[in-house]
Amino acid sequence: MGLFLFFNKNLIILGDLIVNLMLHKLICLENLQIGTVHFSAFVVNLDGGNTGFALFINQENDPIFIFRKEKKNEVSFHVNEEQFFWIVKNSQFTPGERQDFFAEFVEFLRLMEEKVSNYVFKKEKLIKFTNSRDIVRYKYLYLTGEIS
Repeated sequence: MGLFLFFNKNLIILGDLIVNLMLHKLICLENLQIGTVHFSAFVVNLDGGNTGFALFINQENDPIFIFRKEKKNEVSFHVNEEQFFWIVKNSQFTPGERQDFFAEFVEFLRLMEEKVSNYVFKKEKLIKFTNSRDIVRYKYLYLTGEIS
């Protein structure tokens, strides 16, 4: 699966694996305000000269989502759970509003995944968050406001 347990300050901790993540924003694809959270989607230059896609919130330096090539011909997504939990914890919206916001977010991310699949990762298989089982877990956490 493509989940980060934690990443911050250019350091990724995935189980026992620690990876340095140096990225530079190249092209802004889209900006969108959903509820009180501002999302910015960027094509990024990653360590080693690789190209990736990252989604940032509220002018944070570290992305909440990142898509990067980790295996030959395969691009995986990773989630910054610390930032996601911050959104869950600080949301003051009703369950119905949260449902609408999550649907809007998924549609936005689906559009971004389609763009990067067509323009950035043309020859690679993109493992999409919007088609993954992980989306069910994140939706439940956001809608209920419960952090596991």
